[in-house]
Formats: sequence, structure tokens, C-alpha cells
Amino acid sequence: MLQLYSNARSTYSKRVHIYLKFRKIEYETIPVALEKLENRKKPYILMNPYGKVPMLKDEDFLLSESTVIIRYLEDKYNFQDPFFPTDIKKRATLNQKINQAETEFCFPGSIIYFAKKFKPEETWDKNRMKESSKRLGRHLEILASELAGNEFLFQNSFGILEVMYAPFIEHIEMMDTKIPQPVLDWKNRVIQRVESLG
Repeated sequence: MLQLYSNARSTYSKRVHIYLKFRKIEYETIPVALEKLENRKKPYILMNPYGKVPMLKDEDFLLSESTVIIRYLEDKYNFQDPFFPTDIKKRATLNQKINQAETEFCFPGSIIYFAKKFKPEETWDKNRMKESSKRLGRHLEILASELAGNEFLFQNSFGILEVMYAPFIEHIEMMDTKIPQPVLDWKNRVIQRVESLG
């Protein structure tokens, strides 16, 4: 059985849990206590030198990075409704959107979320948070235009982009930026779909 090393508070771990539930793939969760720095100690660091979660164990094969894990599982199970199209231009467009999600939303969003959730306010880097908020605002405006007349971000169906964004948009109101209505409506659809997975 697949094993997923993860932490309940890790947004990147949640991403893979959502995917596995969506695809109805049987797996076992192996908790990694980040608050106890288990990810920096043996035996975890011997398996994953970067100490990141999540990490997938498929028999003797180990793999980290949430989007890479999802890509691997898509290839492994060869679903009839694959997340990644076979057409190379459509696939390239989707890969571009995946990278943009990471760099323009998830990374700047994490800066704000991590500070507000886990650090005392007097230690916040407010200039960095303000710049991150501006970056998020620009990205949300672009998403709003892409969502015009669509319920989802790629080929108008729930897919890898929704799985990637889901743990982050759950806290979108914390990001100190204007949320366009099409994005808010999409966020509600995504969260509702994720909650229905159990």
C-alpha cells in the first residue's frame, strides 16, 4: 500500500491528501511531527535529505514535492480521465498554469499565512507581506479573467489546478487583498467539492 508521510498543518501535504481522496487511491498516512522537528532527524532525513513533507513511499520508491507526487500517481494509475492532456500544447499550457499557481499564489500566500498563523505580530516582515499581497492581487485578477464563463480553471473541469490551490484558497481571506467575485465563487465551488470527498 502507498504510504504518505505528511503533517496535518502542512498545506502541501493537504494537497496530496485531496488528490488521493479524489482519485479514490488507497493509502496509509504516516504522520511527521514538524513541531518536534521529526523531519530533520533520523530516520526521516535519511529517506528525504531535504526534510520536506509530503513524501510518498511506493514500496521501495520514495518521492517528495506535492505536484511531482501527483504527476507520478497520474502516470502510475493511467486514469480514463487524466489530469494531463495528451496534446502537447494543452499539456504545456497546463504546466505553465501549475508553475504560475506555485510562484504567483502559493509562495506569496504562504509568506502571509505562515506569519499570521504561527508568528507573533511584532515579528512580521510587513514590507514583505505587503509585496506578497500585491502580487496575490495581480494573480487573482488574472484568475478572475480566466474564470469568466467557466466554473474551473482548465478545460472547465475540476482538476490538478483545483487540487493545488485548494489548501491555500481555504484561507484566502487572510491575504489582505481584494478577492474578485469570480474567484470567490470558484473558491466556494472548490472547497465544497473537497469537503464532499470526506
